[in-house]
Amino acid sequence: MLANYWQMPLQEQTMQQFIIAITLITVGGILAFITRKNRDVSTIVGAGSAIIGSLIAAVPVARVLFSSAELPLLLLNLPLGEATLKLDAVSAFFSLPILALFPAVALYNAACSKHDRHTHDNCWLLLNMLAAAMLLLLASANALTFLIAWELMSVAAFFLIVWRDEIASARSAAWQFLIASHVGTAALMLLFALLSVQSGSLEFARFAAMYMPAGFETTAFLLAVFGFGVKVGLLPLHVWLPDSYTFADAPVSAILSGAMSKMGFYGLLRVLMLLPLPRESWGWLLVVGGLLTGIFALIMALAQSDIKKVVSYSSMENAGIILMAIGCSLLAMSWKQPEIAGIAMAGALLHILNHAVCKGLLFMGTGAIYWGTGTRRLELMGGLAGKMPFTAVCFALASVAIAGLPPFNSFISEFIIFIAGLKAAISNDPQALLLAAAMLSGLALIGGLAAATFARTFGLVFLGAARHDKKHEMQDISPALRLPFIFLLICMGALIVAAPWLLSPIMRVSWLIMARQTGFALVDLSEAALWQPVGLVVAFSLTMIVLVLAGWQLRRKFFSAGERSDRPTWDCGYAAPDARMQYTSSSFSQTIVDIFSPVVRPYKHGEKVSGLFPQHASFRTDTPDSLLRYLFVPLFGLIDRILLPLRGLQHGRLHLYICYVAITLLALLVWKVVAI
Repeated sequence: MLANYWQMPLQEQTMQQFIIAITLITVGGILAFITRKNRDVSTIVGAGSAIIGSLIAAVPVARVLFSSAELPLLLLNLPLGEATLKLDAVSAFFSLPILALFPAVALYNAACSKHDRHTHDNCWLLLNMLAAAMLLLLASANALTFLIAWELMSVAAFFLIVWRDEIASARSAAWQFLIASHVGTAALMLLFALLSVQSGSLEFARFAAMYMPAGFETTAFLLAVFGFGVKVGLLPLHVWLPDSYTFADAPVSAILSGAMSKMGFYGLLRVLMLLPLPRESWGWLLVVGGLLTGIFALIMALAQSDIKKVVSYSSMENAGIILMAIGCSLLAMSWKQPEIAGIAMAGALLHILNHAVCKGLLFMGTGAIYWGTGTRRLELMGGLAGKMPFTAVCFALASVAIAGLPPFNSFISEFIIFIAGLKAAISNDPQALLLAAAMLSGLALIGGLAAATFARTFGLVFLGAARHDKKHEMQDISPALRLPFIFLLICMGALIVAAPWLLSPIMRVSWLIMARQTGFALVDLSEAALWQPVGLVVAFSLTMIVLVLAGWQLRRKFFSAGERSDRPTWDCGYAAPDARMQYTSSSFSQTIVDIFSPVVRPYKHGEKVSGLFPQHASFRTDTPDSLLRYLFVPLFGLIDRILLPLRGLQHGRLHLYICYVAITLLALLVWKVVAI
């Protein structure tokens, strides 16, 4: 494949670079597994191949993204057809979360390798396999290679989640993920089977050119929403997500949430590119589904006492925002409103990138907190800002950003989605007014709940008095472990500063997604409508950052002399306050949780308080996922009871198994003969 590399045209050389990057990452993971007995060598090989492979892949990705070129390459002939790889602007854009997070995760894993056996052995093989599978998935222009890469990605993620195999909850979470993934994959296999039968090929290009009978495209869309909705965490297909992200190691959670979940959005948009003009019902399904997903996720997050589960539900909330924006774009396409469609799609794409960076930083922050305290329970934390100032600053910045508050990057992408809603609001169409009301009110409610969620989380973890028993031995993360945090902070800053200049390539990606369905020209989706408001927001954000930094420096230089850190605040009648007098994670959010108690259905445990001076009293709440508890557990229990009689067929007798196979083959042969 690489024999005549230097004699190839530039486009073929660029595509070969992408293949070389995937190959290097894969081979690096295999070599790290082979050399696993030498921890230092294995770490260098695994992390080095991850970082170098990502840098190599960044070259063709940038070239395609900023030039709108397509890079095709015929890879090999498979029994079911030619397996073609193609890197277009859509694939290149969705490569960015992988290329940003994978090096950061590799640095994090390398820094932890000397302290934790779980970051060694097969971990590099699985991490590199996951990244290589995602990159191969993005380059696949054939249904067969797409599904192979999809399965490789899911299998690697399963083993990474179950890596803490000594924890029963981790094993259970991994099996939930595997079952949900394969249910979604079954829908995708049916989708691609229908498309291939209709087109006579497995190539995406043939899917796009084929004639679709009435009703066929809606069936294809619903299968795509189900199959890819499982991966992004669309309500109610999300039940695997909170536990899987919670019980995986922090760097694994970062790449699962920041990169792997984005493959669900990519698959959905790629299928939309193959279908004709979207129906209004498609857009409303995504808008309503995204709205319900975002609100439900944040209500559940507010009721959690596990810090990683809070961050996990936040991933689901941001998926809801992105789905709302995509749904708005589909509705605008069906109404022939190119400006609204382009703005909404641009906001969704930029939010995908912003969420990947912020969520990667948050999950790595939870890993540092767990390393320092030995627990994930919010009730056992508090006062960490003094012991872990670097982690506190990183977590605070990521929390403000992920909540969509100014002056950070996620605020810019949510602001663009907000503009799309405002554009719909000034329309005279009653349906557009309904869309605007749903989006604007939904974004406001989600934004308020997100701010409450992360104010609660940061305050309980880093502020107040310590509730843990490691008050004196705790320390901040090492300088080597700070490198991935600094890298992602730089990425956040770059996404703020470069937001106006990213509009052009993002609009080009939006046009590529929408061009076939609507016939919009690129000029119809010009970034001119966004340049001025986004530029003003960026200028405002940078001004705020500069003023805050300047004020902090002035305070340190001129107003902090002689301050006493041990001076108490107003004591409210007591002389020796302790952690028992602080808000817990439950009490902080109890009012909001009580409002939505019919949805979340929390369990309440505690002793009855009696007497004037009670000595023993306790109260706590647990809030498992209500949909898992009331929908999926009874459903799968019913399926288990129905299939219980069939367990007699699984008896361990090999000769009877062979008989089953022979009977099945005979039945298929008879069916074939009768059909002829």
